[in-house]
Amino acid sequence: MKVLRQTMVKKGFAYFTLFLVAMIAVVPLVDVLFRSPASQLPSLWVRGLNFVAWSMVATFLLWRLETRKSLLSLARDLGIDTTRLPLERMLSRVLSEVERKNRSLSMNVLERRISSEKELSDTLEHVVELARQLLGAQSSELALYDPDTQLYHSSFVVGKPFRTSAQAMLSGAVEGRVEKSSPDVMVEPIAFAGSVLGSLRVALRSGEAPSQSDRQIMRLLALQSGLAIVNTRYTQQLIRLKAASEESIKAKTGFLANLSHELRGPLGIMLNAVELVLDGLCGSVTEEQAETLSMIRTNGEHLLELINDVLDYAKIESGKIVPHRSDILLHEILKDLCGVVRQQAEGKSHRLVYVPNDEALAISCDRRHFRQMMINLLTNAIKYTPDGGTIEVWAERIPGQKVRINVKDSGVGIEASERSKVFSAFERVENSYSLVQEGSGLGMPLTKRLAEVNGGQINFDSVPQQGSRFWLIFPSIQATSDMARGESEQPREERDAEGKGNTVLLVQRADDERGMVARYMNHIGFRIVLASNKLEALEALRNEPVDLIFLDNNVVDSPEDDLVKDIREGSPKNLPVILVTTRAFIFDIEKYLKGGIDRCLIKPVKLRELGTTCRQLIDGNFSGEVIDSAELELSKRQKRLKTPASKLLGVDDILH
Repeated sequence: MKVLRQTMVKKGFAYFTLFLVAMIAVVPLVDVLFRSPASQLPSLWVRGLNFVAWSMVATFLLWRLETRKSLLSLARDLGIDTTRLPLERMLSRVLSEVERKNRSLSMNVLERRISSEKELSDTLEHVVELARQLLGAQSSELALYDPDTQLYHSSFVVGKPFRTSAQAMLSGAVEGRVEKSSPDVMVEPIAFAGSVLGSLRVALRSGEAPSQSDRQIMRLLALQSGLAIVNTRYTQQLIRLKAASEESIKAKTGFLANLSHELRGPLGIMLNAVELVLDGLCGSVTEEQAETLSMIRTNGEHLLELINDVLDYAKIESGKIVPHRSDILLHEILKDLCGVVRQQAEGKSHRLVYVPNDEALAISCDRRHFRQMMINLLTNAIKYTPDGGTIEVWAERIPGQKVRINVKDSGVGIEASERSKVFSAFERVENSYSLVQEGSGLGMPLTKRLAEVNGGQINFDSVPQQGSRFWLIFPSIQATSDMARGESEQPREERDAEGKGNTVLLVQRADDERGMVARYMNHIGFRIVLASNKLEALEALRNEPVDLIFLDNNVVDSPEDDLVKDIREGSPKNLPVILVTTRAFIFDIEKYLKGGIDRCLIKPVKLRELGTTCRQLIDGNFSGEVIDSAELELSKRQKRLKTPASKLLGVDDILH
């Protein structure tokens, strides 16, 4: 286009020069023809004018020659045949060809995301129509190639139909060559990365031979068509892969969730049965029996921790976990966490050292997640350090307004070749000491994911046979005195609630667990009314007043029943309803939350916790957490649940 602009300027200047020369040259002629004694021009003046005029003529001819050379060069670049064309027609032809090429280039499919067959069809139809217009053709056709059948299909045709089929005429394009045909028909293969996708052919007007410029336009249109086809195929493939990946994650999450659901029920019965016996509800217990039962309870709780690790990992993998961040003062929580694991460390004769920092350091993180991450790091350090080792814990400020929390041990260390396994799910570092340690292989992967969802990171360094140092890094926040409140992680003393003769409707199938719950609730002073199904529950509500309803998910899980809704409709609005379930995902129990339950507990539930919750709900002073606000926003877009304003709806273990 720059050359064309220069050519137009030269042409205008040349015509102006010609006009000026004509005016100058005519003056001497007029003087000669109409000479009069009074107006005779000096002979020198006449000769001067003629010299100037002929100089101008020479200049004009030189400019015209230069302009023609420029146009010829541009025409050759464009593949235009301009043999024996006048300058004006040559310029018009060049301008026309440039416009054609610009139109063929203007359809840039690289800037478009063609994701559907409809969009691809519209694009290819536009290509075919554009080919007919730009080449002034009688007809144009785009045929797609099917590699499975090795056949062409005339998918898009504009104008007069071709006399020969696409398959017969275009078969040569499979080998990537332009098929020779009649002189007025052009064929261009559509290919990408060596794979034939189709062919584009155009029939010119009868007797009109294609120029080199025509062939260049055909190649451009074929390239655009190929890009459009590849764009669509790869986009659709990505969509399919994404859907398959999501389906795989969903299936894996469902399997892990179902596995944990199946384990939670029997585990809850076992732990609560041990608790009943230790509390003396089944008769007196000797010291040896109590020791054995305590061992059963300890290992049962360890099994529960493994199940929770699997479940938490499944939640993170499915994107169903969202952190509920709060400000954490590190000094207090690290000191308390060291106290939590100190007994375990002393059991292996370890020296557990917490090194406080002179500066008050604080971070913003989900408190439960931070506790879980640190417990994983501390128990791993204890576990993988042979007896008599040293574990050190400290926090420090690092550049970039960040805080690093370190856990260092003098254990067996990790070989460089084993580093990749540390944060991989279900992987174990292979050395003789590590392989005999208990664990699910999910502690460190879970810790890494929890750190990431809370805006932090985790890493480590290690020297074999000398020990390892793991650290968490989080953005630092300003520490305040208010953060020290409520930091203690020490367990509070648990006491049995008092039933005070209040009536509880226990809706649960007749099994060992129901009998155990009923025995405990009677023991602490509640009056228990039993129901095994929906009909018995509604009948009990009609026959006598109750103060609280206890539902088990094995009764309400039937899809055709909506027991929670029916209970709400047939009972006082302020009647508390508790749901106990093995389902740990919010989407499993969402309909019950919408129905208006006041509390949801995830099995296994300690009997003391159950009694305390019943007492608080009946008294109207329940102070437990509502369902995690972050999870509620994620799943229900902050939709408020219709429950009595005087009570709190809580699911303190779901997804948090």
